[in-house]
Amino acid sequence: MKRSYLIHAGFGLVPGGALILLAALTWVPGLVPPEWSPGVLAALLLAFPLFLAAVARLLLARVSKATLWEAFRCLPGMAQLGIGGGLVVGFGTSFSVSAGPYGHLQAPEEDGVGRYTAFDTSVRETVEVSREVYLAVVGADLRMSLGMVATMLVAAGAAALLAGEVRRADRA
Repeated sequence: MKRSYLIHAGFGLVPGGALILLAALTWVPGLVPPEWSPGVLAALLLAFPLFLAAVARLLLARVSKATLWEAFRCLPGMAQLGIGGGLVVGFGTSFSVSAGPYGHLQAPEEDGVGRYTAFDTSVRETVEVSREVYLAVVGADLRMSLGMVATMLVAAGAAALLAGEVRRADRA
């Protein structure tokens, strides 16, 4: 496999794993400040071109699903485990938002004078919440956002590795 495929995969898998760890830290109360939320947009803006480039590499290789599966099986066992585990944990983190006592709350806001509100999906209106609930909902929203971006990055890394494996097999 060419070095460019490994570098491309590294640019997807390493930040993806780091974002999964950051998303896991949102489960710890009081550890993740609400000010981290704008950083998710920056991560998404970096992840999207990387993902598109990885998909383009797969499209240029013109492979079928069966070929992709064979390429995945040709990867080393630790790479298979890392990619599979990263995707499962990324999806699980993204969809774990509805789990917990505040799964029906979203879009938390602070008005600056000590009042906290969140949109309650069960009654479809904005309700006032305590600071603890506000922080829990901020953590859940951040967890979902980080999980989605992490999943995109891990998928980009996996696509780059699979494209490299297909190219290597074509040359052999």
